Amino acid sequence: MPEAIPHPKPTAPASLPPKKGPRGEVIIYAKWCKGCHICVDFCPPRVLAMDADEEVPRIIAPEKCTACHFCDTHCPDLALVVRKLD
Repeated sequence: MPEAIPHPKPTAPASLPPKKGPRGEVIIYAKWCKGCHICVDFCPPRVLAMDADEEVPRIIAPEKCTACHFCDTHCPDLALVVRKLD
Protein backbone atom coordinates (compact mmCIF):
# COMPACT_ATOMS: atom_id res chain seq x y z
CA MET A 1 0.00 0.00 0.00
CA PRO A 2 1.28 3.48 -0.79
CA GLU A 3 2.28 5.71 2.04
CA ALA A 4 -0.33 8.35 3.07
CA ILE A 5 0.62 11.95 2.42
CA PRO A 6 -0.43 14.29 5.23
CA HIS A 7 -2.62 17.22 4.20
CA PRO A 8 -1.49 20.64 5.28
CA LYS A 9 -3.59 22.27 7.96
CA PRO A 10 -5.79 25.07 6.63
CA THR A 11 -4.69 28.50 7.67
CA ALA A 12 -6.91 31.50 8.17
CA PRO A 13 -6.65 34.07 5.40
CA ALA A 14 -4.61 37.08 6.31
CA SER A 15 -6.89 39.98 7.07
CA LEU A 16 -6.27 43.08 5.05
CA PRO A 17 -5.77 46.33 6.90
CA PRO A 18 -8.72 48.70 6.59
CA LYS A 19 -8.42 50.98 3.60
CA LYS A 20 -7.75 54.54 4.58
CA GLY A 21 -8.61 57.56 2.58
CA PRO A 22 -11.50 58.18 0.22
CA ARG A 23 -13.25 55.38 -1.62
CA GLY A 24 -14.92 57.79 -4.01
CA GLU A 25 -14.53 61.13 -5.69
CA VAL A 26 -17.36 63.64 -6.08
CA ILE A 27 -17.53 65.82 -9.17
CA ILE A 28 -19.97 68.75 -9.17
CA TYR A 29 -21.25 70.30 -12.39
CA ALA A 30 -22.05 73.79 -11.13
CA LYS A 31 -23.84 74.90 -14.31
CA TRP A 32 -26.41 72.11 -13.90
CA CYS A 33 -26.97 72.64 -10.17
CA LYS A 34 -30.03 74.60 -9.05
CA GLY A 35 -28.97 74.64 -5.37
CA CYS A 36 -31.71 72.43 -3.93
CA HIS A 37 -29.48 71.02 -1.09
CA ILE A 38 -30.70 67.44 -1.66
CA CYS A 39 -27.16 66.12 -2.18
CA VAL A 40 -25.99 67.77 1.05
CA ASP A 41 -28.93 66.33 3.00
CA PHE A 42 -28.43 62.78 1.67
CA CYS A 43 -24.64 62.55 2.15
CA PRO A 44 -24.11 60.26 5.20
CA PRO A 45 -20.41 61.09 5.81
CA ARG A 46 -21.03 64.83 5.26
CA VAL A 47 -18.65 65.26 2.34
CA LEU A 48 -20.74 68.11 0.93
CA ALA A 49 -21.84 71.39 2.48
CA MET A 50 -23.67 74.50 1.42
CA ASP A 51 -23.57 77.88 3.11
CA ALA A 52 -26.60 80.15 3.07
CA ASP A 53 -25.00 82.52 0.56
CA GLU A 54 -23.80 79.78 -1.81
CA GLU A 55 -25.74 78.62 -4.84
CA VAL A 56 -23.78 75.40 -5.41
CA PRO A 57 -22.64 72.80 -2.85
CA ARG A 58 -18.97 72.49 -2.14
CA ILE A 59 -16.82 69.53 -1.21
CA ILE A 60 -15.58 70.07 2.33
CA ALA A 61 -14.30 66.59 3.25
CA PRO A 62 -13.24 64.63 0.14
CA GLU A 63 -11.33 62.12 2.27
CA LYS A 64 -14.61 60.95 3.86
CA CYS A 65 -16.31 59.93 0.59
CA THR A 66 -17.42 56.29 0.74
CA ALA A 67 -18.77 56.18 -2.84
CA CYS A 68 -22.25 55.36 -1.52
CA HIS A 69 -23.82 57.28 -4.43
CA PHE A 70 -26.58 58.77 -2.25
CA CYS A 71 -25.80 62.29 -3.45
CA ASP A 72 -25.69 61.62 -7.18
CA THR A 73 -28.65 59.24 -7.28
CA HIS A 74 -30.89 61.74 -5.50
CA CYS A 75 -29.82 64.80 -7.50
CA PRO A 76 -32.78 65.79 -9.70
CA ASP A 77 -30.53 67.67 -12.13
CA LEU A 78 -27.75 65.05 -12.43
CA ALA A 79 -25.32 67.76 -11.36
CA LEU A 80 -23.16 65.34 -9.35
CA VAL A 81 -21.13 62.31 -10.29
CA VAL A 82 -19.43 59.97 -7.87
CA ARG A 83 -16.51 58.01 -9.23
CA LYS A 84 -15.44 54.96 -7.25
CA LEU A 85 -11.72 54.84 -6.51
CA ASP A 86 -9.75 51.58 -6.46
